[in-house]
Formats: sequence, structure tokens, C-alpha cells
Amino acid sequence: MSKPVQPEGPVVAPVPAGALPVDPAKTHQIAEFKHDRPLTHCRVDLTGRFVFAGAEDLNVQRWDLQTGKKTTLTGHESWVRSMDFSPDGRWLYTAGWDGRVGVWPVDAADAKPARMIQTHSGACRWVRSSPDGSLLATCGNDLLVKIWNAPDGKLIAQMAGHKRHPYAVAFHPGGRQLVSEDLMGVIKVWSIPEGKELRTIDAGVMTGYDNKFAADMGGARDMAFDAAGNTVACAGITNVKNSFAGVQDPIVVLVDWKTAKVKQQLRAAKNFQGVAWGVRFHADGFIIGVGAKGSSPGAIWFWKPDQPAPFHTVSLKKGGRGLDIFPDARRLAVPHHDGFLRLYQMTAKSA
Repeated sequence: MSKPVQPEGPVVAPVPAGALPVDPAKTHQIAEFKHDRPLTHCRVDLTGRFVFAGAEDLNVQRWDLQTGKKTTLTGHESWVRSMDFSPDGRWLYTAGWDGRVGVWPVDAADAKPARMIQTHSGACRWVRSSPDGSLLATCGNDLLVKIWNAPDGKLIAQMAGHKRHPYAVAFHPGGRQLVSEDLMGVIKVWSIPEGKELRTIDAGVMTGYDNKFAADMGGARDMAFDAAGNTVACAGITNVKNSFAGVQDPIVVLVDWKTAKVKQQLRAAKNFQGVAWGVRFHADGFIIGVGAKGSSPGAIWFWKPDQPAPFHTVSLKKGGRGLDIFPDARRLAVPHHDGFLRLYQMTAKSA
């Protein structure tokens, strides 16, 4: 059984809304949970009780923050790098590089999937639930973006148009459009459920050519909309020199949904190289990102949407490979390269 190393109250129970002020400058670690392999991704369930994390052992780990108990979810045959929840909070969806989406009861005791859906030939890189929960969207190494009926896993539509691997997909909060981004920073917008391509957006700053390995590098490592659907944020890399060695710069690109133009490029603090692995909009109007350079120390960045440089940076013990916000909007979950899931709080310790 994993136990918090700093067992403060927020680890086991949500902070009541409005009880404490949000202060990014006072962000501090409140707990950590150990796994024996590097973690690849994480999500916090809609109640704030469970945190799920993919790992390089090909499994998904579920930590119960009320008890500290860790449960291993087995079923995938490769890494899981994307997860989402049904809007009612009952189901977890996992996208595996084995080409499948797993469907799991969030609080099940047996840790077995209710269903595994064969979605793509090659890796299934991303999965997202529609705002009403009726649909799932995926993308994969077969260059396709697909829409599925969530209750039974049947294919509804598939969209061809990306010339390179699409890395991430996201439903617009309005539920009638879908966005995807590929290796070359090409963003496409699709209608739902017809699967018709509506427009293409150029985010080519999020890609580069690695001369050492003679390969293109880029694509969205994470994608998120603001609550109103006015802006979509895409996290990844830019200024590629030697991507395999981490010699590149993290970047979060903000795209204006109405104009279909890149309106801001959010950069890391000076001298940080690596990948921006996660991005989230906070209800208080700022943006949070997390980054890593392999097993080196990582960082959490806090930006104002109209300023390219972070107004605050938190150094991490090891690289952060994802990011999620708890329902109380005061705590963060970050999976790390060293196998630790660490929790952080954006309020003062003395508050």
C-alpha cells in the first residue's frame, strides 16, 4: 500500500470550494505515491478521490486518496498515454499504443476492463469523451481520426486528412466540433457527427527537423480548451536541435477558435529544455503547464494568457509527464519520470 509522505488533509479529502485562496506562487508538494516504473500520464477522477496514471509497465495504476491503496488495472499491451472520463464520472477511457481503448468502471474492485475496443492499426494515441458522454474520439498511427458510440463502442465515422501521425484530439465544449493536431503541427477542425473537415490551422511552430536522427519531431503532447471554448491550448516542442537528447524547447500554443489563428506562444523559463507534456486552463484565468527533459528535473509553469513568459515556475524533482487539476481547483496531480505520482497545492501552507 502506498502512503502519502506528507499526509496533509487535502490528500484524503477535497478542499471546500472557496475555503482557501488560490496562490500559484505558494504552490508546494503535499504528497507523493510511489510506483516502480516511470509514469506516462495521469488524470484525476471527477470526485477527486482517485488518481489514475499510466506507466511504462504497460498497466494503469489507480490510487485511492482516501486510503492510499494502489490498484493495478491490467489489459493493455503497450503504454497508455491518454485517458478521459465519461461526464457522469462512472467510466474511465484509456488509449493504448496497442491500438485499443479500454473502458473501465472508475471504482471497480476487480481492476478488469468492461470492454477493450480495437480502434486503430498501430498506436491509439488519444481518447476523449464528448461533453454529453455519447461519443468517443480517438486518433492513431493509421493517420485517422475516429468517432465511436460510447455505450457500445461501435464506429460512427472516421476522418482522413492528416498526412502525418495525429497526436491528440479534443471535443469543443459545444459538442458539435472536434479538433486534432498531428506531428507537423497541422490542426484540423471536424464537424460532429458527420466527420467533415471544416478548416485547417497552421501551428507549424510546434515541429522541427532533427538533423542528427534525420527525423521530423513535433505534435501535441496535450490539448485542452478553456471553459468557454474560445481558446484551445496545445502543448509540445519547438526549436528542435536533437530531440532524442532533449535539446529542444517546450511550448504551449494558444489558438483563437473564432479566427483560427495562433494568438500566443507560451514559453518556459530561461534555460529549460525538453517537452511540455501537459496543459490546463484554471478557472481563475491563468494557464498551467508541466515539462520534462527525460529523467532530469522538471517544472510547472504558470502563465497569463496574454504574456509569453511564465509569471511563476515551480521546480520538480524529476520530469513531469502530464498534469491534471483536482475538482477543487486548488490541487494538481503530476506523474513523474521517476515513478512517483506527486500532488501539489496552490495555497499557502500557513493558510
